Amino acid sequence: MSLTDLQDAKEQVRQAIDIVDLVGSYAALRRQGRGHVALCPWHDDSRPSLQVNPERQSFKCWVCDVGGDIFSFIMRMEGVEFREALEMLADRAGITLTPTRGTGESGGEFQRRNLLRAVAWAEQQFCECLLRSAEAEPARQYLATRGVSDDSIQRFHLGFAPAQWDWLLKRAQQTEWSPAVLERVGLAARRQSGEGFYDRFRGRLIFSIRDAHARPIAFGGRVLPELADEKDAKYINSPETPLFSKSSQLYALDLAREAIAREKGIVIMEGYTDVLMAHQHGIANAVAVLGTALGERHVPLVRRYTDNITLVLDGDQAGQQRTLQILDQLLALFVAQEVNLKILTLPQGADPCDVIGTQGSDAFRQLLSQSVDALDHKIQAVTNGLASAPDTHRSAQAVEEILGTLARAFPARVGASSAALVREQQVLVRLTREFGIDDVSLRTRLTALRRQHQSRIRAGGGSAGVELAGRSITITAWERELLELMIHCPETLATLAEAIRPEEIRSDVCRRQFTLAVELNRGGESLSFDRMMLESDDADAKSLLVECDEQGREKSQSDTKQRVSDLLAHVTQQRQDARHHHQLAELKQNCLDPQQEDKELAKFYKDLIQKQSKHRQTGSSPTDG
Repeated sequence: MSLTDLQDAKEQVRQAIDIVDLVGSYAALRRQGRGHVALCPWHDDSRPSLQVNPERQSFKCWVCDVGGDIFSFIMRMEGVEFREALEMLADRAGITLTPTRGTGESGGEFQRRNLLRAVAWAEQQFCECLLRSAEAEPARQYLATRGVSDDSIQRFHLGFAPAQWDWLLKRAQQTEWSPAVLERVGLAARRQSGEGFYDRFRGRLIFSIRDAHARPIAFGGRVLPELADEKDAKYINSPETPLFSKSSQLYALDLAREAIAREKGIVIMEGYTDVLMAHQHGIANAVAVLGTALGERHVPLVRRYTDNITLVLDGDQAGQQRTLQILDQLLALFVAQEVNLKILTLPQGADPCDVIGTQGSDAFRQLLSQSVDALDHKIQAVTNGLASAPDTHRSAQAVEEILGTLARAFPARVGASSAALVREQQVLVRLTREFGIDDVSLRTRLTALRRQHQSRIRAGGGSAGVELAGRSITITAWERELLELMIHCPETLATLAEAIRPEEIRSDVCRRQFTLAVELNRGGESLSFDRMMLESDDADAKSLLVECDEQGREKSQSDTKQRVSDLLAHVTQQRQDARHHHQLAELKQNCLDPQQEDKELAKFYKDLIQKQSKHRQTGSSPTDG
């Protein structure tokens, strides 16, 4: 799709979808004045704080500091990029998007919609093979042995891939799917010696991996005992593809969504059959990670549905050790977002499938009720087997490790929530009681560890957390004023364009919008809020534009000429400051000859004194922020 076609498609979809109808399909709206309000889906909202403006076709939550249009609403709600949001809204409106010509990365047979169709076709082939083929008898017997019902086989779209090198490739010859397309979606791989391709999944029970909208995007394969080669991995997953990233997807989330909302929590397991058996026995809010640990990229996906997570660990030592290694990171991620993370460790050697299959769902639910807070799990693991002897080396190491976890999970007291402060105090009281260390000493050491943690973050050695809903764009006060003037006072653009150079604008969003406005103005076109929103595909940028639109309207009665004059004066002063700093740097580096240095130094201090005197007389610039 060309740039012109894309802009036309965006405008066509924008005209066809009403934001009130769209938001209303996700949340209960009620009219308030000329707009509508609803409970915000991105934070624990007790009174409606999500505002929907039908006139501007925008939304805004001032608590979360997020806003935008129909495209960014879908991007945030569904966790998708702009292109997929456009396709979803086009489908909703019954609009057919023009396909891109050619076979490039973003076009032709490699279009996302085409890749999704190819994976859906492959899923059908695997499913039919499991149900009807004689070659799939070992898979059917295996499922029967594990107690998997026919209903679960259908509901989870289980399948089978025969132990042949090109079974799927041969079937694709009668379709539109080329080997290159099957390779792109992870179903085929290129031969290392010679030309051609081979099937990635062979002689395996196939688990269909679907996204939150129940579209097949990848597969997992379990080798069967009768067909296994000792070199074969027990499980394999599809590789990373344009449709699938294992660290940002969860198995069976499409089937668990309603139960997660009903139970107000999600249960995260490690295996496909664990989840399948859980659903079969009524524990329908269970999902599984996909060959990776629960991590940072899972957070926005999970938080769209719940703030309560229970992570179920198999009863083997290796699995528990892996979790301990990433627990600090998980705590930092989830605590920062006020998500409740609990840990359930199963008895030695057990997994959820075994417990549910042998003891029933009631026994497993009882275990779930005994899951512990993640921080408590860490403390129990570290202090397990330790005598309460404050002078021992092991005790000192345990206290240090717990305080280190606390420093990473609650990186700062300033601005921390009351719940975080209470949780911190509870841990310190527990350490004081168990190890006999006074509170002052613990807090002193915790403060030092926090400083070390923040220093590593500033040096680029880590992250303090994940921003999920709020805007991550940095913008100065005068750049914000520039955007507000462009939106609400487009008649000032000629004056602004003559005085401001794009390279003086540090914010990428503001610079792009300013450049666009100048180009439109030169072409005889006018700038508008709708046009600015349509030009941007970034959800954070759209949020910022909505905020500038809302705040700019409050200034509509202000003196526009004075606002422009103040803004340009600020830009001029900014240039002078930059020039002075440059001159001072040259002076410090002795880059000037003695005579020039005397002149420049005198001029610099004269200008500086005049500037300070002016500031004392007039006060700060209205654009200071």
